[in-house]
Amino acid sequence: DIGKNLVIMMLESAGFEVIDLGVDVPAEKFIQALEENPDVKIVGASALLTTTMPALKDTVKALNEYPGRDKIKVMVGGAPITQEFADEIGADAYTEDAASAAQVAKKLATSVSVPA
Repeated sequence: DIGKNLVIMMLESAGFEVIDLGVDVPAEKFIQALEENPDVKIVGASALLTTTMPALKDTVKALNEYPGRDKIKVMVGGAPITQEFADEIGADAYTEDAASAAQVAKKLATSVSVPA
């Protein structure tokens, strides 16, 4: 929760509006949030422990299967996460800390296509 909150503070400081879904969020809740907020450009998710990495993989899989996937970018992070794991599960970006998360989010936000 502390890491998530730090990332949120950095993103909000960078000008992003953040929808905080909380902790221990099932993949279905991410999809529901996307359906309720069609203007979302970036989805962030993290894992705190190695035991939560399979849940992160499932979440990214559900996001990758989402019909509007081409309009969003998926960022992942957390203590046990690596770039290799992010690549393996199909995330668009990995960051190792809150400050770099905000920087990467800025770059991703400008690369997301805006629906006509």
